[in-house]
Amino acid sequence: MLPLFSTLLGYVVFALAVLHALLDGRANRIQRLLLLLSLLTYGALLEGQGVKSGHYFYPPEPFVNLGPVPLSVSLAWVGIIYSVMVIAGRMRLPAWLRLLTTTSLALSLDWGMDPIATARGFWVWRLEGTYLGVPTFNMVGWFFIPICYLVAYGLAWDGERRRVRLLSVQEVDADRSWWRRLYTLVLTTPLALWLLLFLTRDILRHIPFMRRFDPLVMAAWMVLTVTGTFELVVWRREWLRRGRWVDLLPPGILSLIALSYIYFALEVGESALAALMLVTAAPLWAAFVFTLRRGSPVNTEADNDT
Repeated sequence: MLPLFSTLLGYVVFALAVLHALLDGRANRIQRLLLLLSLLTYGALLEGQGVKSGHYFYPPEPFVNLGPVPLSVSLAWVGIIYSVMVIAGRMRLPAWLRLLTTTSLALSLDWGMDPIATARGFWVWRLEGTYLGVPTFNMVGWFFIPICYLVAYGLAWDGERRRVRLLSVQEVDADRSWWRRLYTLVLTTPLALWLLLFLTRDILRHIPFMRRFDPLVMAAWMVLTVTGTFELVVWRREWLRRGRWVDLLPPGILSLIALSYIYFALEVGESALAALMLVTAAPLWAAFVFTLRRGSPVNTEADNDT
């Protein structure tokens, strides 16, 4: 049975994401709520398939279990991916860099969170992995999971320039048409799953060593992710200034998860894992601190073409 605190964390994170969607997406609340619903479906289906593959399993949670997957896990997915999408969107980056930043923010959390969850038995791997018990394919998968969803969700046709564009969460809100809402509800999740399946199967088939990286390679990847993402957040810090208190919710959600996992590690005497979580979450702490500052973003650069 999953501990009550870790189970409640998933529900709290989801509730905060819903609160942010309702308050921040006032111009198009229906679209924001459909985004959360689509993310919940995406996460639940991926987790269900992951457990079905036999690579890992979850202990049941005290409240609701969707088959072999605790509902709290799928709810936490929503909070994490929604938060990194919103933060990266606010940083006003070119589309390719927004994709990379979105997934790097999620990975910065995952590098510290997964070893703690594995040590605490929140989920159990059938075979021990090379990164503090976590298999390589899990981190490879988490690299592509946010990217595939962001591509599927933000896909749009620019009629004026006659080319495909990748919209941010905030830009999608500007489209209040019924077809965009229908697309989010019906097509976003299947397209994201297809992209993820295509990319991961193709990569693992043609680059088999990615199934099991050397521990030193995993450590180098972790350092590169955390330092690179931290520098990006610092670089775009002026765009993270909050106009309203609700802007604090996305980085606050990620910081809450990181702090909770530091507590989970310290609770069982895993101080090294707690320190790792403290370090890998550096981009998340930075995003929260920079969002604490009030005022409109001040930047003389032209808006990036997305």
